Amino acid sequence: MSESSKSLSFLAAGVVSLAAAYFVSAGPSEFDPADKVGQRLNEFEVDEPKSLKIVKVAASGTKLDEFEVAEQGGVWTIPSKQGYPADATEQMASAATGLINREILRVQAKTADEHAALGVLNPSTAELKGNNEGVGTRVVMTDAEDKTLVDLVVGNEVKDSPGQYYVRNANQDVVYVVALEPEKLATDFGQWIEDDLLKLDPFNISQIYINDYSAEMSLAVSANGRLVPQVSWDRRGQMRLAYDNKDAKWRPLELVAFSRQTGEPEPRPLADDEELNEDVLRELRNGLDDLLIVDVERKPTGLSADLKAGDDFLKDRANAESLADRGFAPVRIEEGGPMEILSSEGEAICTMRNGVEYVLRFGKLAMDSDADADVAADGSGGKLNRYLFVSARFNEKVVERPELKDVPPLPEGTDEPVAPDATAAAEEGETSDEPTEDEEEEEESDDSDSAEETDEEATEDDGDADGKDASAEDKPADPEAELETLIAERKSIQAENDRLLDRYQETLKEGRKTVDELNERFGDWYYVISEDVYKQIHLSLDQVIKKKADDKADAAAGSAPADDDPLSGLPNLPLGGEQ
Repeated sequence: MSESSKSLSFLAAGVVSLAAAYFVSAGPSEFDPADKVGQRLNEFEVDEPKSLKIVKVAASGTKLDEFEVAEQGGVWTIPSKQGYPADATEQMASAATGLINREILRVQAKTADEHAALGVLNPSTAELKGNNEGVGTRVVMTDAEDKTLVDLVVGNEVKDSPGQYYVRNANQDVVYVVALEPEKLATDFGQWIEDDLLKLDPFNISQIYINDYSAEMSLAVSANGRLVPQVSWDRRGQMRLAYDNKDAKWRPLELVAFSRQTGEPEPRPLADDEELNEDVLRELRNGLDDLLIVDVERKPTGLSADLKAGDDFLKDRANAESLADRGFAPVRIEEGGPMEILSSEGEAICTMRNGVEYVLRFGKLAMDSDADADVAADGSGGKLNRYLFVSARFNEKVVERPELKDVPPLPEGTDEPVAPDATAAAEEGETSDEPTEDEEEEEESDDSDSAEETDEEATEDDGDADGKDASAEDKPADPEAELETLIAERKSIQAENDRLLDRYQETLKEGRKTVDELNERFGDWYYVISEDVYKQIHLSLDQVIKKKADDKADAAAGSAPADDDPLSGLPNLPLGGEQ
């Protein structure tokens, strides 16, 4: 065979081999997406997901909104919120349930040409041009080993088929139709956390203190190069109110107004025709009971355990600016004392009966970054929020001390009784219960005498018409019996006093422990609350004080019956309204 013939033979064999390899490899890799219909899109156990990431275009259309929650070491946190603790066990199970074992109902598209029309463009790679048209929501779930369980892009809801959505795997072009519950894929921060910030019992509120002021704050550089906060005050009023559980009413402990002319505090007592506005104060208490947070931001380091600024806090310009940007400034209230946090819009202190005090300092407005888009979307005027700096402290003075009973004194010359020592008694030697011969003879003589006395007593009793010993009333008191009674009474009173004191000390201990736990929870975070909640809690004197109703006018208007009123002659019957 010539060389040319050999070359052609090898070439032909190579072509055949390539063709065979092509058909072998291509055959199994090709699939018809229609074969997936009726199968499950994702299959995993509901407790497998240990992280969830949701990416979508923010309402403004100019940035991505990313939310992430993950479990690490058995603790759920929100990495997209700088690791804020999450209350995510139930919410994560709900999200997994919304995606698990979704049946593919049909194939909608096989190529990327239709992605925009179906709303399944990947937000992670889409070009944002001021709108989110055609861009879907990407959902990624991973397990404890960081293995991907779900990586979907969820698109538009299918027209005329409620509950059905266009979806695709993020790394595939094929678009399926599946039944989903996207409402379970919540990205609302409040749905993933313990949003009741204070977790207090409103019925245990003892006092409320409101310091109503505004403060303009700025930072200046001192001669030694340190930052010094500059504060311009507008002080309006201070109110300290106590709640009486028995009467279910508030009463003023201190009302102070600041003079507009001098800026000095002046007492502001209630006039005869004024009273506290119970409706407004009831809403205040409700607001504290349900103080919901809408967002959080991590604080700078350098605050002490009780959230006071240390002496070197202002050496770090970034720390000081972080506070100032949100409406807070460290100031030294007392010379030589620690730096206290001053807020731009006043403060409120809620004192509980167990001595725990919640200190709420209100900072600047925190406008939602997508407020303009929200206005256009729903006409709500945007989301106005406000920064809140929270700390806790303990006030022992408000804890009710127990009323102890006086222990009656022993008679003069009487020592406090000491319990007998059983060991000492044993050392004195054992005594026999058997009587001696002399004791037996003495007992027999006593028995004879007793018999004679009994006969005489019986004769005397027969002669007594009432059967009563007339001398019993004249019998002298037994000093030993009275002393025993007194000693028993003293022991009972002392035991009750000790019980009350133990309970009081336990209340103090638990209160201090609660304060430590609260400051550990509050310590790292600025909180953001809605402006409506701020207005519900931060009240002015004008809101707290109101004019009394004119009882005489109300009586004249509401109680005078008409001439033809059939009930006009019947006494004490209500004529309508609440009595």
